[in-house]
Amino acid sequence: MFSQNRYFGTLEQQGLERRADLLWQIVQDDPSYCFHGRAVGLLKNRVEDVAAQIALARLQGLGPSPQLTPEIATARIAEIKSAGLLVEVQERWSADEAGVAAASDFLRQNALPTELSVHEIGVTTSAEEYDKLDDLTQSCGILLPASAFLRGDAGPAVCLFAKTSDGRVIGFAAAIVQATRARSEQGKAWWGFLSTNIDWRGRGIAKFLGATAMVSMAKRHGLLQYETGILAENAASIGVSKNLGFSTSGLLDLLAIDNETLSKR
Repeated sequence: MFSQNRYFGTLEQQGLERRADLLWQIVQDDPSYCFHGRAVGLLKNRVEDVAAQIALARLQGLGPSPQLTPEIATARIAEIKSAGLLVEVQERWSADEAGVAAASDFLRQNALPTELSVHEIGVTTSAEEYDKLDDLTQSCGILLPASAFLRGDAGPAVCLFAKTSDGRVIGFAAAIVQATRARSEQGKAWWGFLSTNIDWRGRGIAKFLGATAMVSMAKRHGLLQYETGILAENAASIGVSKNLGFSTSGLLDLLAIDNETLSKR
């Protein structure tokens, strides 16, 4: 899709991102689909659209379908499971200009530990830094989007990481505008990817980076709507999101998982 694109995660996850990148070349002009560098998602929200979601999972390994009502999600889950696939459900959280204001207030009152420096992913980000970012996010159960999205080649993005004085990457957060032709998704940024090295947790690092990403996106690109998906049991991410003005939307993000395809490199 983009020159010098780089994929992340395990070899199997890199295969997922590569397949998604190729699929996006085919469907990118169709407003029924979206992509932010990991897996192409389906924006159709009817019960009967589950067949397309299952097909996405068969092709990519993952078949995301965001912002479904609980009723639609429940009906689709039954169909996905009957097709022999696994299911993951995340709650959709959102923030608007009040969230940007909350993030700005937090940044005025807080700072990172003095031994840390903040860096933004861009054309000067080195292969070594990408490797360290990949190691960090994998250790936190997060899959980085392909590098074209992290760098901002695919659309507006602010992707930040914190480094120690000896070069260790110990924190990451990002806000990325996903690629889509859907009018309903214009003006929104996907936010999160919160990751902190286990030895540095509890010091507000991910929150600081996440707040900085939101404020920077608002200042540079005028974006005031932010979306994220959180597992119900992820208390840490829920706490950070609440403190930055996010609230539950009442909608669910549904992920169909085909382990057979996902295992391919």
